[in-house]
This record gives sequence, structure tokens and C-alpha cells, in this order.
Amino acid sequence: MISKILVTIMLLGSILFPLVSTVYATDVWVAHESSENTDIYIMDDTFSCGVSKTGKWFDISGKIVRNGKLKEVKTWHFSKYQGNMWRYYSNTMQRGHDAVVGAPNRVFEYGMRQANWSYEIGNRFYYY
Repeated sequence: MISKILVTIMLLGSILFPLVSTVYATDVWVAHESSENTDIYIMDDTFSCGVSKTGKWFDISGKIVRNGKLKEVKTWHFSKYQGNMWRYYSNTMQRGHDAVVGAPNRVFEYGMRQANWSYEIGNRFYYY
């Protein structure tokens, strides 16, 4: 009787084990900001992107680290409207405000690589 139970458990385990998948999230270092003495690590599992009727967009979150300690978690929303420059806002900015993405911006460039989108830099700003 016990052997039948063990065989049944082993059989179920061998069938169900391949169905279980493990997901690994990685923090990817993208930049050091000398003026703030901080490093930015993107949480790669937070990336999302799309195209709306007004243009392309992507969201991404990262950890701002100073001296090995987490200072804050920041989320950026980047968007592009027609022929204009790429713009962004973050959870640390005043609501309703956005800014033009100035080059170089390693967070923006990482997101563009993840989305597999191209861009151009003109007059220190990002276009496509």
C-alpha cells in the first residue's frame, strides 16, 4: 500500500515538475551619476512598452543606490508623440510635469534596447 502511494507521488511529481517554471529577476547596472554619487540599477522585470494612437511609450523601474544602500526606487515613463522629442516623467516628479530626455540617458537607452527600437540624438535630445 505504501509503495503504491510512493509510486503515485513520484509519478505525479515527474509529470508536474516540468510545468513549474522559475522566473528570475535581475537588477542591471546602467549608470553612475557623479553629481549625486549614485548608481542606477534597472529591475529588468519591470519593463513594459507599447504603441498607442499618440506614439511609442515604455515604463521601467530602477533602484537608486548610494554607497551600497538603497536610496529610492524610481519609475520612469518615457513617451514619444509624433515628430517631437522623447519625453519622460517619474514617480519622483511633481504630478502633471514631464521633461525632455537629454542625452546621454542610460536608463532611456536601456529601455530602447529592450524594446528593440532605434533612436537618433540631435542637439543633445533623443528622436526617432
